[in-house]
Amino acid sequence: MNLYKTYLCLLLFLITAVSCSNLSNNSAAVSYSSDLVQLHKNVFNYYINQKTDDNNIKQLLKNLKEDGSWSTIDYKNNIRGGWPVKHHLQHVQTLSINYKNKASKYYLDKNISKKIHKSLNYWLDNDFLSTNWHDQHIGVPELLLPTLFLMEAELSEDQLKKAKVLLDRAKIKMSGQNKVWLSTNVMLRSLLLRKPDSVAIASKAIQNELQIAKGVGVKPDWSYHEHGAQLQFGNYGLSYLEDMIKCYSFVHNTPYHFEANKIEFLRNIILKAQQWILWKDSYDISASGRQLFENEQVKKASRLKACIHKMKVLDKAHSKAYDDALDSKILSGNKHFWKSDFQVHRTKDFYFSVKMSSKRVVGTESVNQENIQGYYLGDGVSLLSTSGKEYENIFPFWDWKKLPGTTIIQDNKPLPIIKFSDFKTNSVFVGGVSNGENGITAMDYNRDGLKAKKSWFLFNDAIVCLGSGISSNTKYPVTTAINQAFAKGGVVIGKNDEVETNVRKRKEINPDWLLHDNIGYLFPNGGTVNLSTNILEGSWNKVAKRYRPVILTEHIFKLWFTHGKQPKNKKYNYILVPNATEAKLKDFNKNKPFKIENNEALQSVETMDGTLVGMVFYSKGTSRIKGGISVNQPCMMMLEEKANQLIISVSDPTHKLTKITITISGNYKANGSQYVNGKTQITLQLPTGDEAGKTVQLELQKQE
Repeated sequence: MNLYKTYLCLLLFLITAVSCSNLSNNSAAVSYSSDLVQLHKNVFNYYINQKTDDNNIKQLLKNLKEDGSWSTIDYKNNIRGGWPVKHHLQHVQTLSINYKNKASKYYLDKNISKKIHKSLNYWLDNDFLSTNWHDQHIGVPELLLPTLFLMEAELSEDQLKKAKVLLDRAKIKMSGQNKVWLSTNVMLRSLLLRKPDSVAIASKAIQNELQIAKGVGVKPDWSYHEHGAQLQFGNYGLSYLEDMIKCYSFVHNTPYHFEANKIEFLRNIILKAQQWILWKDSYDISASGRQLFENEQVKKASRLKACIHKMKVLDKAHSKAYDDALDSKILSGNKHFWKSDFQVHRTKDFYFSVKMSSKRVVGTESVNQENIQGYYLGDGVSLLSTSGKEYENIFPFWDWKKLPGTTIIQDNKPLPIIKFSDFKTNSVFVGGVSNGENGITAMDYNRDGLKAKKSWFLFNDAIVCLGSGISSNTKYPVTTAINQAFAKGGVVIGKNDEVETNVRKRKEINPDWLLHDNIGYLFPNGGTVNLSTNILEGSWNKVAKRYRPVILTEHIFKLWFTHGKQPKNKKYNYILVPNATEAKLKDFNKNKPFKIENNEALQSVETMDGTLVGMVFYSKGTSRIKGGISVNQPCMMMLEEKANQLIISVSDPTHKLTKITITISGNYKANGSQYVNGKTQITLQLPTGDEAGKTVQLELQKQE
């Protein structure tokens, strides 16, 4: 009888274990309570379905030493950024995935199991610590947890006890993506320890970050901030998107599931923000944060595309929109991120962005000895791409004092290292205006004793770049860089109907136009420029100290204005023409496409047919365009004329105004307009608070 009872109890235990876990045979004999079983299944399946690579396993086993360490890892390395010792845990995780995945030839291989335990014990026994808090609280638990779930059925009590010490370093705190990382670690640790209440708290903490943030996190314009008011699309922002999608998958169909509106929030992050900076197979440098690493633009693009593919599955009703987001030729238009001093303009044929900074917005950062040359990365860097390859891995070769679009003092001092959240200019008037199709962005630049009024008019298939009031007391020359990209063959130069081909280098020339690598440079008001396509030496070590100081060489195309020493009210004017040809540039030079005004009070661009106008008023005043347009406050304005309609787009780059009064020659009608003595006056209410700086639009009807 006792034997029968023992047999019956054992049978019931096995049935309960199998039914509670509801997993594949890979989960072995682990069991979870009913409120955790689906969560465990989701987590287990997420990890086990990661990509397997038997060839990689073969190499890992070859390099695995008898004591459980890898010969390829320097365990004494304490570098703060990209701590290589963490690769150990990644290797253990890779072995575990292949061991538990039926698609791998190493599936349930007893020898692999021994290697996993030996290498896991090596870490647990040594508890390797870096000098970066992030590794201990976020990175190590994040890398360790998959192995613990996959190998749970085989782990000893001692292994779990030691692992718990490492996992307990993660606490729910901070905000933004740091809070998401920490909360995810806490949620999975709580699952492993069978603590449903703690799982619920952690899941809620994660979901609470899926909202427009007052501080760091997603902003009202759908840009992403971390480390202060700093654009972090490709660093923290991309990790935020990845982890939110991952956590959504973890808790799906469980008591801890995301609220219904959270999937809409994730959709907006992709469709209203992230897809704008994905061009072909490259991720915009200016949106990448401090992570200017080797192949990083391609890697970030690949990661974003993976997120979009996953969202297609989670958000099936909008699959067409996600398909469009994956095709760079679909999305066209103009987008200004008013909370981040960042504007994107794109068509099916090219991509262009301008990144600025101000007293409100941090330009960039250098942390963990990363981005150590990036002192000027928020000073109006303007990147134009047609192929997506123009700047791919260019960082070791860039002249960091001639970044594309920037006006910079050419001193002989090493660039200062930017402190954490410490990069702001003295500029107040910085911003943009956009109607969704075209836009303007501008900055009243003021940094390190150099001042300049800089603006970019992003109109259809051309970009007009203006600079005025360039002044400084420096004994060093001041330059404005037009572009700096990989050299692709010789340069074509046009001057007075004469064309010179295969040019490699020129000093102080005054061309009508240049053509290089499918991009045209037009100089409607002349100007002395310098050109080089030299072979330059460079090293990744100068960009981030995680790299060895290996010297590389590349041909670099560089084009720039020189304004001289101690410049006073100097100016420049050039037009970028993507997908240009000699014939197109000759035609543009002969039949000027724009009327341009460029001075310290006003910078304006008007198409020759008068249908599109842009104006940057640095002070209250009047433009002669359309018979006279006046404003009573500094602002940015765009006018689009359609039949008997005038569409006005206005923004306040200072983010301080509450209203603005505009006076236009002629008789127009709109809500609140007044027509007096041949002029129409309108007072516009401007957005305030988190929407300060956002574009306001008004439609005026022309009266006979």
